[in-house]
Amino acid sequence: PKAKNSSFSLCGLANPKGALYSRSDHRNRNFRDRPRRIHWLGVRDMNWVQRKIYLYNVTFGLYMLDWWERYLFNTLVIVLMWFIFYNSSRYVTEFYKRHLS
Repeated sequence: PKAKNSSFSLCGLANPKGALYSRSDHRNRNFRDRPRRIHWLGVRDMNWVQRKIYLYNVTFGLYMLDWWERYLFNTLVIVLMWFIFYNSSRYVTEFYKRHLS
């Protein structure tokens, strides 16, 4: 059976009335006048840093925590990263002094 609405078959959306673009939109409207599509996981108008923060929050599940739990988790991550970088720098300097000097 053929779809009743041409925008439904064109866009392949489940709701024919909720389609983002119809065939008449492509013919009669300018590209800048169209409603904006939602980009990248339903998030739009984000710069690179905001996208990375969003990805970090979604990857580790921080978006579902309260503000104080998020700050506690981020503090623990920062302390762990500082510990890793500090001990790595000590190891690299010792290695350089012992083997490369």
